[in-house]
Amino acid sequence: MPAKFEEMLKQLETGAFVRVEPSKEMLEFNEYMASRGYSVARLEVVRVQGGSRTGRTFEYDFLANAGPGYEEEWQIFLDPQRSAANIRDIVQRALSEGGEYRYLVWAEVPPSGE
Repeated sequence: MPAKFEEMLKQLETGAFVRVEPSKEMLEFNEYMASRGYSVARLEVVRVQGGSRTGRTFEYDFLANAGPGYEEEWQIFLDPQRSAANIRDIVQRALSEGGEYRYLVWAEVPPSGE
């Protein structure tokens, strides 16, 4: 899987998102990104089967930016290990509801010195 994950990191470097499914692969890719110094800047979560409904699952989305109202999210983004823990928690909470999910991930190496 490392070769696949390296290709996904290259795609992220272009500013594009990567699509990750199933949830097990998202958890593995999340750890891989953190080990390379990447943090998730944006995550969209879509239930693709099972559970009470399918479609976009907004309560699990994540967005980090430096603007007002996103201070906590920005602090999470600035620390790859904290970002990995946050995404791990989101995936596990989603899975606890049942069903399977697709994840759209935008990630990058966070700026240093902030």
